Amino acid sequence: MVERPGQAAPATVGFLMRSARAYQDQGNIYQATYAYLDVLDHYPEGKEAREARDRLLKIAQEYEESGQLHRAKDLYRRIDHAIGA
Repeated sequence: MVERPGQAAPATVGFLMRSARAYQDQGNIYQATYAYLDVLDHYPEGKEAREARDRLLKIAQEYEESGQLHRAKDLYRRIDHAIGA
């Protein structure tokens, strides 16, 4: 299977999402964040990118609610950049 820009082999994007979810479930938010951003940056199409964006927005919201405003702001900016906003 030939991989085109913006299109991932299902195993690749699936691995990234499973890894990100596992990191998040284990409380490794930093690693989860970077895995989700990797999905958005390299595989912007499809349900995985939407899920990654939604999970990143939830993480940013949790930062905001816990008073970690600098982290929330940074993550919101990174999400915007990744989705081309």
